[in-house]
Amino acid sequence: MLSVVAGSGTTDADTNRLLLGVLRRSTGRADLAFGDPPSPISGGFDARLLRFRLESPPPDLDRELVARIVARSPLGRFEAEVQRRVADAGVPTPVVRLAVDDPDGLGGFVIVMDHVPGRPPLAGLGPAAVLGNLPRLTRQLPDQLASVAGRLHAVDPAPVERALRSEGTEVPITAVELAEHLSAAAEDRGRGDLVGAGGDLLRHRPDGGTRAVTHGDLHPFNLIDGPDGTVLIDWTLAAIAHPAFTLAFTQLVLAHPPIALPAPARTALGPIARAMARRFTTTYRTLCPDADDHLDPTQLDWHRRLHALRILVEMSGWDGDAPVGHPWLILGPIARQILDRPRGPSS
Repeated sequence: MLSVVAGSGTTDADTNRLLLGVLRRSTGRADLAFGDPPSPISGGFDARLLRFRLESPPPDLDRELVARIVARSPLGRFEAEVQRRVADAGVPTPVVRLAVDDPDGLGGFVIVMDHVPGRPPLAGLGPAAVLGNLPRLTRQLPDQLASVAGRLHAVDPAPVERALRSEGTEVPITAVELAEHLSAAAEDRGRGDLVGAGGDLLRHRPDGGTRAVTHGDLHPFNLIDGPDGTVLIDWTLAAIAHPAFTLAFTQLVLAHPPIALPAPARTALGPIARAMARRFTTTYRTLCPDADDHLDPTQLDWHRRLHALRILVEMSGWDGDAPVGHPWLILGPIARQILDRPRGPSS
């Protein structure tokens, strides 16, 4: 999960030097220099982000840019390929300008993309402000999310999957591959309960269904309200899967907002959050001609369980050192409840 919010301050001199070296080598321009020096963009858990501008750059880099530094090179390469493909298909997402593996310098895979001016819909809103803006957010957020999901799920998945397969990536490309990956990670960590949950998922996966390019992590902080509309970011969890891979997760986040609130406020928020999840589903149904298939209850249940397993497996890797403010701290107990329920559409 990643939120992107304009940060303040500067990066350290070594990071600036290493990033400039990557840019010079990639462009063949030894004279490149920063016009606006890199500044951090805060809010991410899975990558480092730096905003910058170059002085007298090549035409395609003559703009505000963001460097996304992904620690795992295979994952960074995967993200860049998906983002390029969906941008070419017309999905509103930042254009990728460079993608460079730099494990021994910046320490990962560097994706240089256009900076999109704007903010996530919830950026800068504390708990009190979120509650104060609920009437507007209850209408706006579900509709934004449903519109972006419908547009993405209309993309032909075949060229995207071919491109990913041709890379020989070790990153899971399908939801089934993700379930296998999570089961293996749970076994490595000695979590027999989660290994069992993964095995249950693989034994009972739904047959057939639509295949689409799916985002898998569609929530308000992965949207940017820009001057040209809503832009979707962070393709870490993208997959070629049934649309329920995205829809089930978005329903989950809307119904159980991972916002730190006092117990009374969270109780009061419950019915409103569930109404937001219902509106998301209703709006998606009105926008997508294949919504009945995409919202198949059996598919939603299976993919909801897959996300619950993902949350718990990722938490099992924290070794007691939980990232401050991570949404799994709130969603973890919900994920446990989901896996403990009997299988079925009502879960």
